[in-house]
Amino acid sequence: MSPQPISHYEILDKLGEGGMGVVWKARDARLNRLVALKTLPADKLADEGHRRRFIQEAQAASALNDPNIVTIYDIASEDGTDFIVMEYVDGKTLGQLIPKRGMRLEETLRYAIQIAGALAQAHAAGIVHRDLKPGNIMINAEGRVKLLDFGLAKLTEPCAPGAPAEDAPTRTFQAHSEEGSIVGTAAYMSPEQAESKPVDARSDIFSFGAVLYEMATGTRAFHGDSKLSTLSAVLRENPKPPSQVVSDVPRELDRIIARCLRKDPARRFQAMPDLKVALEELKEESDSGRAEIAAGSTGAPLAKPRPGLMLAAAAGTLLVMAAAAWFFLRSASKPLPPMHSVPLTTYTGRQGHPSFSPDGSQVAFEWTGEKGDHSDIYVRLVEGGTPLRLTTNPEPAGSPAWSPDGRQIAFLRAGGAYSVSPLGGPERKLTDALVTSLAWMPDSQSLLVSSARSAGELHSISELSLRTGEMRPVTSPPPQANPGDGDYAPAVSPDGRTLAFLRRVRADADVYVQPLAGGPARRRTQRSQQLTGVVWASNREVLFCSLAATSGSMWRLVGDGISEPQAVLGALDGARDPAIMHPANGPARLAYARTAGDANIWRMEIAPDAHGGVRTVAQPASIIASTRVDISPQFSPDGKRIVFASNRDGYLELWVAASDGSGAAQLTTLKAPRTALVLRWNADRFRFAGLG
Repeated sequence: MSPQPISHYEILDKLGEGGMGVVWKARDARLNRLVALKTLPADKLADEGHRRRFIQEAQAASALNDPNIVTIYDIASEDGTDFIVMEYVDGKTLGQLIPKRGMRLEETLRYAIQIAGALAQAHAAGIVHRDLKPGNIMINAEGRVKLLDFGLAKLTEPCAPGAPAEDAPTRTFQAHSEEGSIVGTAAYMSPEQAESKPVDARSDIFSFGAVLYEMATGTRAFHGDSKLSTLSAVLRENPKPPSQVVSDVPRELDRIIARCLRKDPARRFQAMPDLKVALEELKEESDSGRAEIAAGSTGAPLAKPRPGLMLAAAAGTLLVMAAAAWFFLRSASKPLPPMHSVPLTTYTGRQGHPSFSPDGSQVAFEWTGEKGDHSDIYVRLVEGGTPLRLTTNPEPAGSPAWSPDGRQIAFLRAGGAYSVSPLGGPERKLTDALVTSLAWMPDSQSLLVSSARSAGELHSISELSLRTGEMRPVTSPPPQANPGDGDYAPAVSPDGRTLAFLRRVRADADVYVQPLAGGPARRRTQRSQQLTGVVWASNREVLFCSLAATSGSMWRLVGDGISEPQAVLGALDGARDPAIMHPANGPARLAYARTAGDANIWRMEIAPDAHGGVRTVAQPASIIASTRVDISPQFSPDGKRIVFASNRDGYLELWVAASDGSGAAQLTTLKAPRTALVLRWNADRFRFAGLG
């Protein structure tokens, strides 16, 4: 027998039941439409915590307006019964649709992209779902995703000034009543949620990874005989790659899921838009038949990131301004194609000297930090995320170089050469010689270092053995009387046979190459100007940078003898500190540091004065800053948010932040040339127009 009507809603059928309430199929007698009506069980009416979260679900979800999020029509109480009225979805839960061996790739990606888009909208509104699972995802008859149950959602608060993103607190409407409690579903919780730590949008990314794993394989990523054992698996275990569970899973999907399921939030995807872009890229490759399938259950390693995907991920990062760019260099026999610079790091302060990890997934660089006091060595994922600081010595550190085996990062400090693990830890001093630049040999057992016996003396390049500490001379610069002359900036060709370097004479320099097996050094340029940095694009192609204000800042040399360099980047790009990575397959990838001016957003407190004007209450303060352009700020009508335009991802896009400038998040991905964006708020939304 169906329950009695509730208000003007006729109860037709029971759709489901969970810890947060009972869901009924009902008919709205006034509007003559089907709805889903969720009631709080009578035995839990006295539980203020359940009542609060029940109401919070409606308030959180009703603030969202997305085709992939269920629409909330009403929240009310009738004769002691609290209920929510929402859109009725004629379909099945994702959990009901996932077969034992997982979904087809096309289905997995189609649904996953929609889920990612819905969560991106929620996160942009400051809402974290916190209970994402297949049972809370509906698929209607047309294949459209509907995200349900924001009963455990939390609204995020901005970080305190200067606090790291991972320390961002969360709040409920009565946060103290849930302190120390674990809420959510064990198999899909993030590690920080399982440990009752503060959560942010990255917690949903972990849960999304667990759902995506189940869609691809038909099995849960984390499972145990009890809730406690399941939570233990979430905290300590890593699931097998999907390609080892079922066949025909692309390597890229393995990699995406693995990135979502990192235990450390700082090493996951940092924003849902980035993750959505990665899935869309994979879908494009799958649709065109270019997706690389993993080798069955042979335990093959995850694929190295492909250039196109890495470009998209880097362009979607939510961090502030840029000091690096990507290029895809073709063979030396072909002209260079038009290239577009894309920010790789986007922090305040000075960054420089990038160096790729062997697989191209991470980059080491020097950074002065947000305070700009002195430089240290940092590592971060190319796709984005919080950088990991490796050095803490008060003496500045710089010029990192990642070893070919991936185990060490060599760097310079106070004229000495040191090394440190990419995971951090104690430093190791490599030599007492005065070293000014360095590069790894292919075997990772020795370094090429430019050194001198004392400051002001002639520099030459030697091979430093890390096992014995011995130095073997490699180059022999001609004797010069000028302090600081000699050979600098060593770089080893991809095949390990040839050394390229800069030979400096009276502050000018030329590019030279020399066989590592022995032989004379050959001059490659006759420009005699201020050069900096040399890298090999191929075994016969060298790139170098120029500090002179001429027609170019990065140049290309092809062949063996002296030749006229070809300009790769114009002088306005200000390129320096080039770094290159040669994957086993595909074109080389290049990063460089860039010095340029920018525009930032400042806030000034004002108040009315006695003459009908305004007066300054406090000194202006920079609240939104990066190393690119941040312009056109507009406060929301309630004063809680700022929408602004920024080209920090390489294109002029729309961004939103809290009123104090924290929590900046990208809202658009227009990726089209714009010279301006005109922004206007309309109630709680905004309109914009692009000028090109």
